Amino acid sequence: MSTARGDSLLEVRDLAVHFGAGEQLVRAVDGVSFEVGAGETVVLVGESGSGKSLTALAVTRLLPPVARVTRGSVHLAGENLFRLPEHRMRDVRGAAIGMIFQEPQSSLNPVMTIGAQIGEVLARHKGLRGAALRARVEELLDAVGIADGGARFDAYPHQFSGGMKQRVMIAMALAGDPRLLIADEPTTALDVTIQAQVLDLVRRIQRERDMGILFITHDLAVAHQIADRVVVMKEGRVVEQGTREAFYRDPHHAYSKQLFAALPSWDKRVRDGHAPRPGSGETLMTVRDLKVWFPVRKGVFKRTVGYVKAVDGIDLDIEQGRTLAVVGESGSGKTTMGKGLLRLLATHGGTVSYLGTDLATVDAATLRRYRADLQIVFQDPYSSMNPRMLVGDIIKEGMLAQGIGASRAERDRRVIELLDQVGLEAAHAARYPHEFSGGQRQRICIARALAVEPRLIVCDEPTSALDVSVQAQILELLRDLQERLGLTYLFVTHNIGVVAYLAHRVAVMYQGRIVEHGEVEQVLNRPAHEYTQRLLAAVPTIDSAA
Repeated sequence: MSTARGDSLLEVRDLAVHFGAGEQLVRAVDGVSFEVGAGETVVLVGESGSGKSLTALAVTRLLPPVARVTRGSVHLAGENLFRLPEHRMRDVRGAAIGMIFQEPQSSLNPVMTIGAQIGEVLARHKGLRGAALRARVEELLDAVGIADGGARFDAYPHQFSGGMKQRVMIAMALAGDPRLLIADEPTTALDVTIQAQVLDLVRRIQRERDMGILFITHDLAVAHQIADRVVVMKEGRVVEQGTREAFYRDPHHAYSKQLFAALPSWDKRVRDGHAPRPGSGETLMTVRDLKVWFPVRKGVFKRTVGYVKAVDGIDLDIEQGRTLAVVGESGSGKTTMGKGLLRLLATHGGTVSYLGTDLATVDAATLRRYRADLQIVFQDPYSSMNPRMLVGDIIKEGMLAQGIGASRAERDRRVIELLDQVGLEAAHAARYPHEFSGGQRQRICIARALAVEPRLIVCDEPTSALDVSVQAQILELLRDLQERLGLTYLFVTHNIGVVAYLAHRVAVMYQGRIVEHGEVEQVLNRPAHEYTQRLLAAVPTIDSAA
């Protein structure tokens, strides 16, 4: 839906946001202009650092102190927000403009009940108190799909799942009956099924209220699901904008085309010449009836009264030189299983046979000898590295533990080789983790895993926090390393596009069990289990855009 200037709800004109001054000046947002009409969804698309979130923060005048608006204007229903005094702007936030933030866990107050937090908005902007306030909170909880609002009113954020927390954030954003809703990456941290529910909810509420929505995302498939118009940002500038139909049919700017080209998919795999070939048939690891249970303890003496069966009897065969993807929603047991295989978590039963040795039963000294063969790359590279250690020392840590390298000079040479293998420079060895981007940090973690010459690497959501182009680089790096070094991957993910692009076989997990297992093309194109069918049906696609 295109928007005529006369019925525009939000008008952003020539907006510029700068950090620093002089030689240190950073033009984070540089001459951005767009409009959002009543009942229209405009999606800001771009990678980290493109200025999307800063644009939204400038609209609401919530920029950090180090940032300043140097030019431009923002009009909401004809009123210039930059000319309002702060006390008037506080009336606009929450009433005329509602905001949904990316991470509900950090946006909700952990020591306040859900009802009290939503009630704050109603008291501030609607003047409600007592029974009327409580009744309205319960109506809002019901509107966003949280059943039994009366009982959940007094619940705390930690008692809700990630999807439910995001619904609470939507209820808070809607409490003041805003005309404009700003949603900043509201589905990035959610599983595909929960993401689909949240997008459906936002669309339904928009239709009911005729709200304008400014939606921020780096996911082109999500943008296709919800957008009326798309605005593409790169390095603080708008490089392309237009209707959803026109943009997805024929993107004009080279950067837009680059984003589409980087999307992982089966078609991209075939185009790149990486269609899966038959494996060697050699089994590197055999898993039988693996269980990872966590005890539930109660009472003064903390007696065990039951177990949370995070992994409850799974069987797997991991083939040498191939990639086995493990998919499923949060809480399905994917990560727990990967850590259980490596004895990073205690197992409750079953066998993990690696080259004929049951890792589930060996003693600590024997297990230590196998650590060189079995490595892991974690989801968040920054939190998995010691921020006080130089990158070279981080990579050498495993070599020292395993006695690899006859001398310091030999280990230093090995570090330089590894940095080159993962696309980094020798000089990077003398820098700290905080000096690198997210994609570079993940390359460092891959180099650390490779340092001890492993045969199997568990990759635990290694690309989920990365932009699409950086994700494409990491996936290509992993594939290249596999082909050159004969590595075997157990790849834990909820991104079906990544599975289609990288995996040879797929195991689908649900409530601690594997419900389907087979070759990637078979499982993705002809799923047999009902859960797999639901999971794949919820994945946002852009196939229909062509």
